[in-house]
Amino acid sequence: MNHYLQFDPKQRVLLITLGKVVTQESALAAYTAVVRFIAAEGPCSAIADLSAVESAEVPGHFVQSLAWMRRAIPAGNRLILVAPRLAIYGLSRMFQLWRDEMEGYQIVHTLEEAYTLLALETPDFKPVDPTAESTGTSAVH
Repeated sequence: MNHYLQFDPKQRVLLITLGKVVTQESALAAYTAVVRFIAAEGPCSAIADLSAVESAEVPGHFVQSLAWMRRAIPAGNRLILVAPRLAIYGLSRMFQLWRDEMEGYQIVHTLEEAYTLLALETPDFKPVDPTAESTGTSAVH
């Protein structure tokens, strides 16, 4: 698995962390895990931390198709992407441009900036059970 989820239940924020290499398969797996989590836990804001991503092996048309998919984070909630590397920031902007109607979507360079945008002073993220991701339940430890 090239992603993992953590959740702060008190502040209702999901932290999605992606690994070193992002492929079409790993991006879709993370998207699916988030959709299942939201279905089980209800709406929340999210931070997608792309800080560890060193390589994104996804073509532009895939970024476009991902942008046109049903929103994983429901309207009225925020999605903050943390993209410190220039290439990953560029792909994130490409996604944003194709998804221009998506309010509450922002790209920042650091996790601290994301925390500030969501007013998280002392986040308390707990790991989401990865077996729960695949079954559609959301056991948070």
